[in-house]
This record gives sequence, C-alpha cells and structure tokens, in this order.
Amino acid sequence: MHTTTADLHPRYAARLTAFVTARLGRDHYRQAAEVNEQVWSEVRSYPHPPSADDPQAFNWLAERARKIIARHHLSVRTRRPQHAHRAAQAPLLAATRLGVAA
Repeated sequence: MHTTTADLHPRYAARLTAFVTARLGRDHYRQAAEVNEQVWSEVRSYPHPPSADDPQAFNWLAERARKIIARHHLSVRTRRPQHAHRAAQAPLLAATRLGVAA
C-alpha cells in the first residue's frame, strides 16, 4: 500500500512540530510553522514515504526536518547584514619608533 502524507500527518504532526521548534532555538522558533510546512511539502513530493506504522517513520521525518532546519539557519546567517561599526572602522594611526602616534 502506498503511504500518503494524509497517513503520516495525523500521527506525527504534533511530534514533528515539537521537534522542529526545539531545534530552531529561541531565536528562530517563530519560523517553526514555515519549516514544518516545508517538511510536509517535501514529504508530499517524496515518491515512497514510509508507512505511518513503520517504527522508523518519525526518524525519516526528523531527517528531512534536520536538513530543512540546516538550510534555514544557513540562509539566515548569509542574509544577515554587516554591522555598521565593522564597515566604518577608524583608520589605524602610524606609530613612530617610540610608539607614539604620528
């Protein structure tokens, strides 16, 4: 029998939400719903998901969630703007032989 998301979702939705929320951490937990939707979207597009009765089904879902969470953290880290104080550092002063600024 071919498993569908409709078979997996009722059994694992709450557990997957808790899993995703915990791994996003306190700075990103608000994106849990978005990440969950991405996981379920990937599950829907997967040709042969595990049976809802399979003891490894949640591990399979969690592995997909881990990959999406990693992509989320990577995208957040690469989108972060540079801090203004780093961009406008004061020029270094030239030192003399005595160590006093010239």
